Amino acid sequence: MRCRLFCLLAVLVLAVSSCTPAFALEASTLKHGSRGSDVRKVQEALITLGLLKIEADGIFGNKTENAVRKFQKKNGLKVDGLVGSKTLALLLEKAAAASGSVGKEENGSASDGNLFSGDYSAIRPDDTGKRVKILQKALIELKYLSGKSDGIYGKKTQEAVLLFQQQNKLSADGIAGKKTLKALEKAIKDGAVYSAAQKEEGNAPEKASSTKAPDGSSIKLLHWFNDIKPTLKSGDHLLIYDPSTGISWTLRVYSRGRHCDSEPLTQEDTDRMVQAFGGKNTWTQKGVYVMLPSGIWTIGSTHDMPHDSGSIKDNGFNGHLCVHFLRDMDEAKKNDPKYGVANQETIRKLWKSLTGEDISY
Repeated sequence: MRCRLFCLLAVLVLAVSSCTPAFALEASTLKHGSRGSDVRKVQEALITLGLLKIEADGIFGNKTENAVRKFQKKNGLKVDGLVGSKTLALLLEKAAAASGSVGKEENGSASDGNLFSGDYSAIRPDDTGKRVKILQKALIELKYLSGKSDGIYGKKTQEAVLLFQQQNKLSADGIAGKKTLKALEKAIKDGAVYSAAQKEEGNAPEKASSTKAPDGSSIKLLHWFNDIKPTLKSGDHLLIYDPSTGISWTLRVYSRGRHCDSEPLTQEDTDRMVQAFGGKNTWTQKGVYVMLPSGIWTIGSTHDMPHDSGSIKDNGFNGHLCVHFLRDMDEAKKNDPKYGVANQETIRKLWKSLTGEDISY
């Protein structure tokens, strides 16, 4: 009896231990429908290898899956469209070799300006890891950022990147892309420290109101319920660009419903926004370009009238405002027959002026 019991326990232990690696692999595997910074890094590697022709948006869709399958077939891997540990390791290795980044990221040193070892793939808000630390250390050394490098691309790091971009006449989008990373390396090599004296001398960087207009071909038509709302969370930042005035400002997401309740991030953002609306608070909406936290530009409609509650106390804006994104017109007529429909009409008018296309739904 004891022998049978012992054998049974042994079989159970072996069964559980043999299942554990499979469960661990499944939990870490990226697949169709996955989202986030890990997916974006996979997409950037596939783009580097010439297997993916779309922008890295962090969404594992059909095109990303097809590119993964091509990579797996080309490299003798199991062709299943899943990015497990084996596919991921080989993919990153091949992409690093293709971009000239064969060594470890730590090989770059601040003294010689070779920070990123030839790897200039974009570093974006919400990214984490060693490359973010290197980026932060460079910004700290150049006096654009204070504190310690924690490897988390949060609000302060994004603001420091924006400041560096503005000071160096780069496209100010808060994303550390190839041009920004190369400019950082050069600044470190040249010892171009940004000092408080520059502001006193009138050489401070221009504010976000000088953000360049996004290339029209890069602006995507995204649906609020299907594409945008599932990826947004309270506290995220939205960069707003008003094509009618060329003024831009930053909003922080407050809450999400049938539209996006938001608030100006700072007093300066409030001032720029009100300036774009003719120096007054009004419910009259504007069609605007909106850069999402992913770095993707889309279109929306907004006003600058503070109402109800807000969470930021020192931004000079008593309440929140509404940012509307594309919705089905039938749904808007049913749930928001007045102001919601007016914003949908503004969005459709902006898209028509941008592309010449009508939105039929």
